[in-house]
Amino acid sequence: MPKTITERATPVFRPCWRQHAKRAPVARLAAVLSGLLLFAATLVAHAPQSQGLTITGTVTSDGAPLAGVTVTAVRAGGSAPAATSVTGADGIYRLQNLDAGVYRLEFSGTGVEGLVRPGVVLSAGLPAQVDASLRPVAGRDRVTSPSDINASLGPGEVAVKLETPFGFLFIAVDTKRAPLTAANFLKYVDGGFYDGGRFHRATRKDNYTPAPPDRPMMEIIQGGINPARRGDAFPPIPLERTSVTGLRHVAGTVSMARGTGADTATSDFFILLDDQPSLDFGGKRFEDGQGGAAFGRVVIGMDAVRYIQQQPVTGQNLTPPVPIVIASRVR
Repeated sequence: MPKTITERATPVFRPCWRQHAKRAPVARLAAVLSGLLLFAATLVAHAPQSQGLTITGTVTSDGAPLAGVTVTAVRAGGSAPAATSVTGADGIYRLQNLDAGVYRLEFSGTGVEGLVRPGVVLSAGLPAQVDASLRPVAGRDRVTSPSDINASLGPGEVAVKLETPFGFLFIAVDTKRAPLTAANFLKYVDGGFYDGGRFHRATRKDNYTPAPPDRPMMEIIQGGINPARRGDAFPPIPLERTSVTGLRHVAGTVSMARGTGADTATSDFFILLDDQPSLDFGGKRFEDGQGGAAFGRVVIGMDAVRYIQQQPVTGQNLTPPVPIVIASRVR
């Protein structure tokens, strides 16, 4: 009997032991998973968020803190301000409540040259500090508000702002006296063609060989559209001669670049740093004597133009080219 009971008891006992052994690892695994979930929830609760981030910095001029400078953050590829701040007496600004991403910072103020800082990366847990030193300017090169700029325009002139790493250029585009050329330029501006464009050429005394009297010394910077957009460029436009428009090629004039043919201008433009009557109708810088198509003038930013002109060159090619961060109408 004991043997019989033992034989019968054994099969009953062993299955129960195996069932308990199978349940124990499952329980331990559930406990581990529960702990991991609790730990992950704690990390999420205490992790830095991708919103509500801040960019700070100090703005100076000639080594001293600069008050009253407006600093604007614009998300890369956009045009609407994401945040704006004005420096205090200590020169410090604070751009708050920003999302993680890439921004460009625009610095502007009275009596100083504007500055653009592209490619500012902002991410959670990594504070961004961008300091800036602005160069003082005088007279008509002062950076003013859009209303002041528009108030300085003549009849039919439209203001366009070009942003570069070396400052802002404000151009008065003359739609009244050079309607065809102005409309062409504004079409490229409104289409975003100059965003990501560049100033790629500069002439000055150390890289230009004059050939008077037809081709005297000439100092310019030349810019164009984003190279990636060249396939979408518009057809060439008819030449609007200065004999018709009444405009003249003097220092600060903005004119269209053209080839040997008169009606060949498309999107490249240049800004003069000296008076250049050889480019007016009847001048012989172009062999056909038709001259170039002046269509505007620099209202603010000639200091930036001069600074761009003095950048390193290979021959007459700026090396590297100076970016046009964005071009837009002044509203």
